[in-house]
Amino acid sequence: MTASGSVGSAVRRIFVGSGFSRTLLFATILVVALAPAQAQGQTKIPAGFLGTWAGGGIGANNTPAGAPSIELPYQQLDKKLGEFLQPWAFAAHEALEWNTDDTGQGCKLDGMFRPGAATGGGGFRFVEAAGNKLHQVWSVDERGLARIYLDSPHPRNVALTWNGDARGHFEGNDTLVVDIVGFNSKSWLESDRWVHTEELHVVERYRLFGNGEYLQLRTFVDDRLALKAPYTFTRYYRKVADGTEGGEGVCNQNAPEDDLWSQRRNKLLNQHDAEFTAFVAKYANESLPNGPIAAPASRTPPSAVGLGANALPAKPMPTVAVAEADSVRLRALAGVYEPVTGSSGAAASLKPVGSLADLALLPAASQAARGKNLQFDPAKHCMVVGPFRMMARDDARFELLATSSRATLLFENIALGNKREIYLSRTQHPSEGDPTYLGDSIARFDGDTLVVDTVGFNDMTWLNDAGAPHSGALHLVERIRPVQGGRFLEYRVTADDPGTLAKPFTYTRYFQRTSAELKEDFCEDRR
Repeated sequence: MTASGSVGSAVRRIFVGSGFSRTLLFATILVVALAPAQAQGQTKIPAGFLGTWAGGGIGANNTPAGAPSIELPYQQLDKKLGEFLQPWAFAAHEALEWNTDDTGQGCKLDGMFRPGAATGGGGFRFVEAAGNKLHQVWSVDERGLARIYLDSPHPRNVALTWNGDARGHFEGNDTLVVDIVGFNSKSWLESDRWVHTEELHVVERYRLFGNGEYLQLRTFVDDRLALKAPYTFTRYYRKVADGTEGGEGVCNQNAPEDDLWSQRRNKLLNQHDAEFTAFVAKYANESLPNGPIAAPASRTPPSAVGLGANALPAKPMPTVAVAEADSVRLRALAGVYEPVTGSSGAAASLKPVGSLADLALLPAASQAARGKNLQFDPAKHCMVVGPFRMMARDDARFELLATSSRATLLFENIALGNKREIYLSRTQHPSEGDPTYLGDSIARFDGDTLVVDTVGFNDMTWLNDAGAPHSGALHLVERIRPVQGGRFLEYRVTADDPGTLAKPFTYTRYFQRTSAELKEDFCEDRR
């Protein structure tokens, strides 16, 4: 998939050779247009780009002899950026404090703009990497490693990082174009606290010239939220021999007694913390209103309040008391679980049973599955897949939370269906209400096995990777029981759907407890 248009497009759009449609005034009047992306079938990296490129000692303003000198030096560019910032971004710039907020001073990453961009130096190596990648290894640690993925689109949901998600392609043997999105907002544009947002979009155009001895890097920068208009600048590098001895660009802070930056920072932070502590203390003995508080006449009873801003008010459902023994059993199941993958030790006998590829479909459902475009698989596009398919996935890590009467399953893969609520305090499903992706789940204990009954599904999910459909009549019965003293869970589910399945289908999976917490998973399109 490709998309083109303004550089100000959102981070989560896919950019493959996007172009600028605006012009800008910078230093001298300069009209810049980015050519449409050419076919990106080329995967071989031209040899001329590989090797070490040095940024210092080339000439005036870091420009080789005979090259056009139309760009501002680094220090002047740094000052010029204030004219490009939106008012709120300029105010954010003014609110930042060098002595506390500069990540580079603290030997953390400082983003892609400062190292190597200054007139006086900075350099990098282009190294070919496995998986059709080009690595840009900078000479200073604060820049980090830039991984450039060749001839592939950005994922739809980009994990936000200091250096962003870089996707490149070659135009002939002398030009490399790199499109970068997915930045966090922790770094600055150049050195003087010029802020950007997660909408930052950068296009870099590297061009060989001078018989391959020189490299021009023209950088285009846009941020639809922080900048009034995009801007551009160039930097030049010269090819140098690769080092034959190891070198290091370690950022090593001074000893505490010599590090004036740290001393100033600590002093300011201590002062700020003291002021905040004093502010909180002012309310330590805050008086509360006297007497009863009358409830508004239109107040909704707490039992009828729906969760979520867009949720309809919930209708009270008949409830039953949960036996204390069952509450104890439910709480014993609480924990973080991940699929069993090993085939030795305690898990040797815990073998999965049943493949979702073996679903027996009715003729009409089978024909519907064959007509599905598998590229639009909900699982590939960060959409909910439903509990039947979710529990069979290799990445079905989840945490089971338990109260005395309810189990909540929180999945690590948030977009595919984060949260399931399972109620022990109800014995019947709602008689009305819209169908949902996850259905309505009620449960009871059969010995030490939690038996979950789920109905009320919509028909928007698939039952397997091959596009097997289901109807709103889908009915799941899940049996969850601890095995080997609670170190593992056995999960057995039976799906029945008279509208699509020729017969009920059952599979079994095993999950093991883990002490690790769930991660903040980023779902990315897989193409």
